[in-house]
Amino acid sequence: MKPLQKTLLAIGGVLLLAVAALYPTTRGFQALTADTARRVELAQDPRPLPSMTLVDQQWQAFDLQAYPGHPGRWTVATLVYTQCTAICRASATGLAYIQEALAEHPALEGRVQLLTLSFDPARDTPEQLDTYARQLRARADIWRFATVTQEADLLRMLNLFDIIVLPDRMGGYDHNAGLFLINPEGRIMRAYDVTRPDLVLADLLAFSALAP
Repeated sequence: MKPLQKTLLAIGGVLLLAVAALYPTTRGFQALTADTARRVELAQDPRPLPSMTLVDQQWQAFDLQAYPGHPGRWTVATLVYTQCTAICRASATGLAYIQEALAEHPALEGRVQLLTLSFDPARDTPEQLDTYARQLRARADIWRFATVTQEADLLRMLNLFDIIVLPDRMGGYDHNAGLFLINPEGRIMRAYDVTRPDLVLADLLAFSALAP
């Protein structure tokens, strides 16, 4: 077993601790339905990406803060765990919709990238993320799949996107979700329902039209 694999397995165990830590700040998880508040907050006060080491489906490490990385490039991100058969599928479908739409909009060529982040590092190893990417027919040049490499970063990642995760007693998780638009300066500026990737695309086209 690779050293990083051992680390990812250890990180998975901290998820229950993350849930316990989130409880008092979410009024007993009542905030699971507060996605509207999150959308308003991000639109009013875009949230900067912190420095956080991630590893992708090709075992390549990178810093989340530096991920936008290219002048004028926007990022659409979502959080999932690959064993999920419910809301995560909607999240994945949303990014797949945007991937297909990019081919129809030359103005977005080279200006949009996609990022799927797993909050289940114990099971979502780079090999599993690669399998998931292949299932979605993800283009490697624009769509990356990654997870955290440090235990402390799991809770930081969940808090960054206001994702609340609860074990469902069947080996999976109940959680909220969203599609997130990150601007070229590395700030999360919009959150959308996972069933409305069309709104993400509309904003991408609008912002692209405003860019010099």
